[in-house]
Amino acid sequence: MTETEKFAPDAVGSDEEAKKDINAVSDAEAESVGNDAADMNEPQITLKPAGPLDPPGIHGRKTSPKRPFSGRNAVAYLAKVGVLAALATVLYLFARFPIFAAFPFNVLDMDFSDVPALIGGFALGPVGGVIIEFIKCVIKLSTSDTMFVGELSNFIVGTALVLPASLYYKYHKTMKGALISLLIGISVNAAVSVFNNYFITVPLYSVFAPVVMEVRVEFACYYGLGFNILKSTVASVITLLIYKRLSPILHI
Repeated sequence: MTETEKFAPDAVGSDEEAKKDINAVSDAEAESVGNDAADMNEPQITLKPAGPLDPPGIHGRKTSPKRPFSGRNAVAYLAKVGVLAALATVLYLFARFPIFAAFPFNVLDMDFSDVPALIGGFALGPVGGVIIEFIKCVIKLSTSDTMFVGELSNFIVGTALVLPASLYYKYHKTMKGALISLLIGISVNAAVSVFNNYFITVPLYSVFAPVVMEVRVEFACYYGLGFNILKSTVASVITLLIYKRLSPILHI
């Protein structure tokens, strides 16, 4: 028997095993392709990181970019906005006290009604925060003692705090992003308050009390500015302290 004949059966066996391995690989590839095709037909669910102020253990929440804003979600959204707006209104009506009592019309009264608006802006989005500010001020009109000027001013400067803060936080959900968002809100609030007091609030008040025009600059650039920085800073600190506990029931 020659050397070629001696090893021929082993060669045939090796060929058969190679064919089996090739067929197995082909079947595995076909199954993988089928699974990929099936996955492509299913809605893609992504894990979106929750904000840094969410409770420990919550690493994210499942959201589907393809899921429409259903009627059920809309009802939940409106209900949460309504609850926060009601809380903001109560704080605006009953939990307030003067900072600079020398000014007429209680125009520099301290209140904490921006806290629910900030919480709503962080949890429900910038639009939700602005809606809360608007509802609060509209309800307050019925008991206004400032000829509606105070409510208008409150809405302008409140929105200047809530809108930029919640807008930045919407795209930067980290602890650093939360701090930066509130600093941005405080800064914008301060700048807008100067403009609002000098060009809107004081001129409107002067219709009923012309004497306020004599302190227009002082009111806009000193008293009013300091008051709004203090108020927005207090609201921001309170929001940081309590948002973590409230976020699980507010995220939709």
